[in-house]
Amino acid sequence: MAETIVNLVLGKLADVLVNEVLHLYSVNDQVEKVSRELKRIQAFLKDADRKQIKDERQKHWVKEVRDIAHSIEDVIDTFLMDIPQNPQNPQKSCLCATIKNMIRNPKTLPAVHNLVNETKQILEKMKEIEESRVRYGINNLGEGSTGDIQLPVRPTVLPDIDPDIIGFKADQNSIVNELLDETTMRRSVVSICGIGGLGKTTLARKVYNRNDVKGQFDVRIWIAVSEKFEIIDVSKKILLRIKQQFDSSIKLSDLPNETEEILIEILNSLRGKKYLIVLDDVWKIDLWTQIREVFPDEKKGSRILVTTRFADVPKGMDPSSEPYMLQGLTDELSRELLLKTVFPNHDPIKSCFDDLSDIIGQFVHKCGGLPLALVVLGGFLSKKPRNHAVWSNVFLTMSWHAEGKNCSEIIGTSYEDLPLALKLCFMYFSAFPEDYDIDAESLLRMWIAEGFIPQEDNRTLKETTESFLEDLVQRSIIQVDSRSKDGSIKTLRIHDLLRDLALEKAKEENFLLVYSNPDDKMSLSRARRVAIHNPDCNQLIMSPNLHTLLCFHEGSMPNCSKQRLLKVVSIGVKEENTIELGMFVGLTQLRYLNLKGMVSDNRNQEFFEKVIGRMKFLQTLEVCMLKTIDGYYFEFPKSAWNIKTLRHVYDNPLVLPASVKLTNLQTIGWVKPAQSWEIELPHLPNLRSLELDARSSPSKAVVLFLSTLEHLTNLDIWHDDSVLGILLDMRGFPFYNHLQSLQLYYTSTTKLTQLLHEDMLPCHLIYLKIENHMFQQDIMPVLEKLRCLKVLILAGAFESQKTTCSSEGFSQLEVLKLYSLSMEEWEIEEGAMPILKQLEIRYCHELGVPQGLQYLTNLQKLQWPEVGNSKANLVRNLCQHVPSIDLGKY
Repeated sequence: MAETIVNLVLGKLADVLVNEVLHLYSVNDQVEKVSRELKRIQAFLKDADRKQIKDERQKHWVKEVRDIAHSIEDVIDTFLMDIPQNPQNPQKSCLCATIKNMIRNPKTLPAVHNLVNETKQILEKMKEIEESRVRYGINNLGEGSTGDIQLPVRPTVLPDIDPDIIGFKADQNSIVNELLDETTMRRSVVSICGIGGLGKTTLARKVYNRNDVKGQFDVRIWIAVSEKFEIIDVSKKILLRIKQQFDSSIKLSDLPNETEEILIEILNSLRGKKYLIVLDDVWKIDLWTQIREVFPDEKKGSRILVTTRFADVPKGMDPSSEPYMLQGLTDELSRELLLKTVFPNHDPIKSCFDDLSDIIGQFVHKCGGLPLALVVLGGFLSKKPRNHAVWSNVFLTMSWHAEGKNCSEIIGTSYEDLPLALKLCFMYFSAFPEDYDIDAESLLRMWIAEGFIPQEDNRTLKETTESFLEDLVQRSIIQVDSRSKDGSIKTLRIHDLLRDLALEKAKEENFLLVYSNPDDKMSLSRARRVAIHNPDCNQLIMSPNLHTLLCFHEGSMPNCSKQRLLKVVSIGVKEENTIELGMFVGLTQLRYLNLKGMVSDNRNQEFFEKVIGRMKFLQTLEVCMLKTIDGYYFEFPKSAWNIKTLRHVYDNPLVLPASVKLTNLQTIGWVKPAQSWEIELPHLPNLRSLELDARSSPSKAVVLFLSTLEHLTNLDIWHDDSVLGILLDMRGFPFYNHLQSLQLYYTSTTKLTQLLHEDMLPCHLIYLKIENHMFQQDIMPVLEKLRCLKVLILAGAFESQKTTCSSEGFSQLEVLKLYSLSMEEWEIEEGAMPILKQLEIRYCHELGVPQGLQYLTNLQKLQWPEVGNSKANLVRNLCQHVPSIDLGKY
């Protein structure tokens, strides 16, 4: 694994070698020698990595290599920080500026002097490492890395495998029957018990989200517990989730701070209500003994649903309740799941070549019916050639410690098979709390800011990063939770067993440390990346070489003003955390800064401007709703518009000056056009995603600005009558053939006289939302010809009394949502919307039962809460083939 760290450092060394300052001071040869020696050492790492588990000497040698690589990285970063640089290319300094700076800035000469001294010490240490390698008998077997980062081939975006759809249907029904059993009205515990990787959490989540369960409980909350827990944290989560079901504005800071007060309030909040509380991954009975009294037993049929690996836990919680012992999949179902993972786009039975049948059977037998083992193994095999010799070799090289007892061998093998750069990305998942919904967009931008993603000639960094993420999904190492409107991954999560592996590797490599309890404090002084899960962090002393600080707690942030090498700072909580703006003064190397929803101790806008303006290499800046303790909201810092490296900017609202010229900017949120746009337009040639508030704005300026955006793929726009005609006909815009997502929000109450014609809207749209456009025509015949459209949302969008979806219309549509439409009749011809999966109808009070509803044979989910009792039975009869139907109380 040290080979991965060495690869990252070698990439930095290659960049530094093009720096004119090194040539100017004749230290280029010295740095080049460090690079050569590091490459020599790297050639022996694979042999050492293979032996280190068994041989402590090799293990010690690998640690020394890793430490020296980290030292080199710190020397490079410190040097680059102390010399003048070109923000467009931080590795290339400006020679003229350097010479001038020698006179004006006393830091330049000491920086070069320190580089000379540090590299001399590093070379001495590397000499010792080379000598110890010979003593330890570590040999280059010709299998070392070439030094180049191994890139994953960009995978095709594949349908996400949902392991619970294979098997477990009977288990779902059994658990639901227990939850809804009216013969047991007392509060009772329903438990799902089984070993890790068996699918307990997946099964519980499916049950929790079923419509027939949702409608039976006044309160439903899900709490992830895990092995290490603090009762005050768990109780706060429970109380917060209960209160937020009735008032979404409630925040953690609104809750009491004393455990006893919290427990009393939970009890009072649940009295008189029928509730379902899910406690996921309970390890010890101690939790129940401390909180059981807060769950009232009022004979209303309330339930506690528990998942656990230990049979004694449910018995200790409710001796009268028998735990549901989850069994593994049968060999037949295991084979089906494995093959669906290996051959996701094909019929698994037809895809099974005869010569692979026997080896597949051996894999299935060894996996012991564990869904996690099967999908991870399937993801691993999907990257291998489909021939018997290769698969047999995979089978023979695995240790297979105990059949059906665990899947650690499969998980470990899948990790070792990752390309080097992907190992860094995988270890990054150790930062996130258990059962955490990870925002994919933020994660990808952090990977780029960290320097994990190599630049390729034939695609952008964003495209490469997305391919890395999809590769991990294809290998079943991470799980997709939801996808965005354009099909890209929106949120994801990682199984706790895979997260455990990421934690183990990250700690072993000194890659990242999670601070979750006081015992972790001692390690912070040397940690290069820190993820904080504990609010008690004000007095933490962290390494001066800290590169990343991620916070997943509520409360104050630790002071990081002395961590000058920080590149990533992010707050991963929804609550308002308190920060000191002053601690960011020296953090000039930041690439990623997320202060969304933070509370500042300083109200000085001018000071905020100066702090942000010094971050010359910032790529992502998110300061939405940044405010002071007294409720004052900061304006977006004008100094940020001088940061040439900016790629993604978020604030609300945000005024974009006409003078802005940012060639790297790709995403900008909630822009309000400036009056100066009428004279001069912002220059954002590579903008991909734009949220534009064009209400009461100069229409000519708005149209001219949109006419400069050739590469725009996502556009959300709030508008009034002034630009309506232009927006309904986008054929004149340069992004017409590129736009994939369009959301139009009309803010006028007047009816539209314009007609929407075919070809007015971009033909490659995947996602379309039209809100409050009161068309006096049936626009379905126009929209159904958008051949790429997958998601359509119409909200108060037309007044036609009747609409028709023709037999060849909406050929690719998967999701259709209709809100507040005044239509009365809807005819669906046979063959229309052939692959529609989700249909949602809300507040369409005049709408009768659609004619042809039965023709939607691929429909998986139907929601029509206000359907009315007179129509509900007919809808059910027409949609007997639909697995999930929500007709409200009817």
